[in-house]
Formats: sequence, structure tokens, C-alpha cells
Amino acid sequence: MVMKYNILLGILVVALGILTCKNLQKSKDESAAQPVPSQESAQYGIKASHIIEGERADTIQGALQVKQAPKMVQVPVDVLPPPTASKKAYLSTGWWHLNMAYQPSDTTVHHNYQQKWLRFREDQTFDVLIKGKVVDTGRWNFDSVHNEILLSCKDPYINNSWAVQEKGFVMIWKGNTSINVTGIQVRVVGSRNEPSW
Repeated sequence: MVMKYNILLGILVVALGILTCKNLQKSKDESAAQPVPSQESAQYGIKASHIIEGERADTIQGALQVKQAPKMVQVPVDVLPPPTASKKAYLSTGWWHLNMAYQPSDTTVHHNYQQKWLRFREDQTFDVLIKGKVVDTGRWNFDSVHNEILLSCKDPYINNSWAVQEKGFVMIWKGNTSINVTGIQVRVVGSRNEPSW
């Protein structure tokens, strides 16, 4: 009796193995038939921080690094209603230092943030400062439904919408919104006192 069950179990395992191999072969054939997007279609159709075409074999090396500024995007600052009075007060109280940034495909991206400070005003404008000097001015808004800050300026590293996590006067901005697909994460630290440039 046990022998009959073992034979039946063996036949079942072989049948499952054959079906699995056929499904794997079918999925390989289907994936091979998919066209590789051109650079033009990749810019508009695939949301990623950097598009890398071609194959890269698995290696023990680190991830491929691409050092380039994010693409400029249209940030719909004026489409949303104005932020709440408490959000205006929170952001316009003091200075905000972009003191660290990270992106897997550019581990040196923090060099484009660490010298920069932001000074928000309640009229929904802000300045980007480096060593106490204004290097850019823009407009801001806050989407309280999605908890995102929207920044429109000429600096490609700041101009975007950012998902926000806040804890006191420390924010983490995440580049994973419907507009921002950079994957950059920025730690923004508030200070009530003017920095000693």
C-alpha cells in the first residue's frame, strides 16, 4: 500500500516538474518578445531616476552610478489651495538646512544639497541660500491631502514635489511622488537661529 502511494506521489512530482518547466519557458519567450524602450519613450513612459539601457550582468561591484541633475519638472504650486496657517508658520519659522541626501544611483548626490539652506516666507515664496547669499528664489505650497511639499525654482535638485515625514523640526523629503520620480531622499533640519555662515 505504501509503495502505491510512493509511486503515485512520484508521478505527481514529475508532472508538476514538467508543467513548471513549460511555464518558465513560456514566460522567457514572452519576456524576450517585449521591445526595449527607446531613450525617448523611456523619458516619458518609464518612471525612474535614471534610465539605463542594455543589460548589466550581476557582479559583485556596487550599483552603477549616474551623476546628473534631475530633469526639471513643472510643479503645480498654484493649482492647490494655499496651505494652512499652521503649515505657513511651521515652515517660515527659522531656516532649513538640507544637510544630507541619498539616492541609490548617485551616492554622491548629497554634495548638491549640503551647502544649501532654505528660508520660507508666509507669502509662499522661499529663498535658497549658500553661505548666507541668496542663489535662487521660488514659490512653495503644501498638499495636505498627500502630505507633500511643492517647490518651484530653478535649482533642479530642489524644484519638485516631495513626500514629507516630519518629526519636530526635522523633515525627510522623499522623491517618490506622482511628479517626483528621482528616488532622492533629503534630510531637512530646521533652526530657529540664523546659521553662522
